[in-house]
Amino acid sequence: MSWSLGALALAVASLAALPLYKDGPPPGHTGGFGEPTCRACHSDAGLNEPGGEVTITGAPAAYEPGRTYQLQVILRRAGMLRAGFQLAARVAEGPDAGRPGGVLTPSDGRTAVVWDTVSHVGYIEHTAAGTALQAAGGRWMVRWTAPARGIVEFDVAGNAANDDDSPLGDFIYATALRVAPAR
Repeated sequence: MSWSLGALALAVASLAALPLYKDGPPPGHTGGFGEPTCRACHSDAGLNEPGGEVTITGAPAAYEPGRTYQLQVILRRAGMLRAGFQLAARVAEGPDAGRPGGVLTPSDGRTAVVWDTVSHVGYIEHTAAGTALQAAGGRWMVRWTAPARGIVEFDVAGNAANDDDSPLGDFIYATALRVAPAR
């Protein structure tokens, strides 16, 4: 019996030691280009479990270089109480694959850009204020200024959270979208 209580205490202490990312995860958790997703911490459910999804809307069929587009990240799952996301735009192919594919900027105080100082990739993600649900889901507006050339891959991961301040009971969704320049 004492071993069971000791194991339980150790498990609870381990969970308490995990960092909480209410202001967004560290850079590099979109699931694209070999990166992990939010499942690096929130791992008790599989990726893209039935009953939810993350989508990117507002991207053009073909982009005009230098033009700024208003994108929307939408995360849905019945029962979620908080939500978060991280998105990157990178060149999809060729010698520049993985490098920034344009510039991401916040549309409001619900999102912020963080930088990976090694890869020089900018990631846009939720802020603490951005974890509040809007219209029965997580919704974030993001500005993307298209690059001069190249196919761009948007990678996004979202956390449909239960708001219990732990990594347990949350559902992680990820998707990718590619956009080519206009011809």
